[in-house]
Amino acid sequence: MENCKTGMVIGKDVYGNSGVLLIRKGNPLKQRHIDSLTRFGYPGIYIDDEISKGIDIPDVIDAITRNRASVAVQGLFAGSKFSGVINTVPMFRDIERILEDIVSQIIANKSIVFNMISLKTFDCYTYQHCVDVGLLSIILGKELKMKKSALVELGKAALFHDIGKMFISKNILSKVSQLSFEEYEEIKKHPQLGYDCLMNELSQSHDVCTGALHHHEKYEGSGYPNLASGDSIPLFARIIAVADTYDSITTNRIYKDSTIASEAYEYIMGNVKTHFDPKVVEVFVRRIPPFPVGSGVLLSNGIKVIVVQNRPNIMMRPLVKVIKETESDTDEYIDLALDETALSTTIVKTL
Repeated sequence: MENCKTGMVIGKDVYGNSGVLLIRKGNPLKQRHIDSLTRFGYPGIYIDDEISKGIDIPDVIDAITRNRASVAVQGLFAGSKFSGVINTVPMFRDIERILEDIVSQIIANKSIVFNMISLKTFDCYTYQHCVDVGLLSIILGKELKMKKSALVELGKAALFHDIGKMFISKNILSKVSQLSFEEYEEIKKHPQLGYDCLMNELSQSHDVCTGALHHHEKYEGSGYPNLASGDSIPLFARIIAVADTYDSITTNRIYKDSTIASEAYEYIMGNVKTHFDPKVVEVFVRRIPPFPVGSGVLLSNGIKVIVVQNRPNIMMRPLVKVIKETESDTDEYIDLALDETALSTTIVKTL
């Protein structure tokens, strides 16, 4: 947000925490927009300019469905925290209908790639994080050839993997400094608390409940709460572990800045067989790009480019557009996967 200036053109619709459209794509940015978005905690927004002209950021699902999911999750979390005050059963049925829509859209998209850079606000991080982890998990589950019914169940487990945090002190969750041993032990209770809520209050299936319970287990057995390892960790939990880690690392938090997607990508690949299931990571690298569309990157030949398109299975070799040095320069594209003159060219870093 600190780089936003009045007159810049909005490159993607901006929605509020309640799902209300705040600024429509194509509108010029005004000072009141900048002030409001900064106050609400938005880390950034998409801008259309000469560099990004003609580049479209594809949505995994339509914005209306995403916002419906975020608002519904927020409502159910609040209802579960104050059990008895709000009847959560109708809320959960609404979420199941939303998940059906989400799964249908993801199944229909044959070449789906999760290209979005996270722009979550601090206040609604938990709800938006759960929705993004749900989307990522369903994409990975689809790549693992799960049936639609299983994808819906996986989506439920992923959406509510952190519901147990609603029963943890907000002072601990939002603490900026390092947690004490006692505070960290309190945080580690959230998988069991989430399991209890999903099982006893929301009457969810065994797969949904255990997916939430075990999402902090590590493949080699050093995670929590049960020190489970390998295939003894439920598949839903092994999928959610990868999705949760990626989204957490790439998102601004109240106590840390976000890390670029490529570094999160490297962290996950570097922890195969220790933290993460190799089969899940194998499908992760086919569908989740280290350089999302719109990212500026430096090539090994010294040329600065912007990512235009990522393709499944060849995520390290996107189609890129050369960033012009002058406005009179013509548009130049390099296909790192198909251009024979670029076969030895690699991406060095994100700009």
